[in-house]
Amino acid sequence: MIKHIVFFKLADNSEESCKKVRDLLLSMKGTVEHIREIEVGIDLYHTDRSFDIALTVIVDDDEGLRGYADHPYHLDVVKKYMTQASEKSVVVDYII
Repeated sequence: MIKHIVFFKLADNSEESCKKVRDLLLSMKGTVEHIREIEVGIDLYHTDRSFDIALTVIVDDDEGLRGYADHPYHLDVVKKYMTQASEKSVVVDYII
């Protein structure tokens, strides 16, 4: 299995904005069939070093990761919104 982790630094990191992003990211569960597990966390302290949102997705394999990345809901809804809402993101993918 592969764990896909993304950290987002939001342009607006207000509580309302963070909750909206969390809900949007979680909406992929049950919609993007390649996702086995998903978790979204909102940063507690919002320091200069921290990112505002952490997304963790688990997929079965490389094919599942590509399917997730290329899924129309992920691309047309989630990624499109996150590109506008975030100032920066970083990602790591690793085998678990």
